[in-house]
Amino acid sequence: NCTSDVTLICRSPWSHFCILSLTCSPLPLLSDLSLLSALVVLVKGNPVPSALSELMTSGWTSGEELGTDGETGAPPKWEKMIKMLVHEVTTLRNQQFVEEFQKPVEEISSFSQHQVPYTPPHLSKTLCSTSNKEACLQEISRGLQVYQLLLQHVKAEYPQSTLLPSVTHQTTVLIGLVKDQMKVAEVVEDLSASERKRVLGEVSTGTEWERKTSVHAILRELRNFLVDTKRALRRMAKRGKDFQ
Repeated sequence: NCTSDVTLICRSPWSHFCILSLTCSPLPLLSDLSLLSALVVLVKGNPVPSALSELMTSGWTSGEELGTDGETGAPPKWEKMIKMLVHEVTTLRNQQFVEEFQKPVEEISSFSQHQVPYTPPHLSKTLCSTSNKEACLQEISRGLQVYQLLLQHVKAEYPQSTLLPSVTHQTTVLIGLVKDQMKVAEVVEDLSASERKRVLGEVSTGTEWERKTSVHAILRELRNFLVDTKRALRRMAKRGKDFQ
């Protein structure tokens, strides 16, 4: 119903960033409308839609293509919390390493071989590598519960930390946020008394050196788990499975 002038402008032949400009001269009855605003789209190797209606329904302007993970405003609660937790756990790990081992942070990789029994597996090795949202949320919740328990060992061996109370609290809050997204949160039960005893028993025994290295390993692996969690939740959001 109008005369259109369509222009596609790309920054370069190999560019993925193009501007689709459509100027429209409307019918007399629509004289108050003189210009259809320019549309900016991110092209990822797909052919340019041949009509405006195709462009509007193709999903090209979704958050995933624009690199915003489906967000148009402030990041969701879980993302802000995980970001803060990763920062605090990293700072805590570095502080403990320097103070307890009297070594510079630059040498922290030399302790990478130290492991702790019963730490949760990386999420890439669990059902989080599939599209099963519910199973992935269960894995995340169970893993965070184990780390919540292991933080008690960190408190016993490194009581002078001023960051640890915040890390412990935020971990508890994050568990609640994850469970709120489950269809059946009751599936993830609290650790039993025997499980708690077994997990803590493995790290609370041994020499002073072994207990200190256990603290370092717990903080290192908790940080890795949180990073894995953020990636998994982002993948869910990109697939249209809201998690706010």
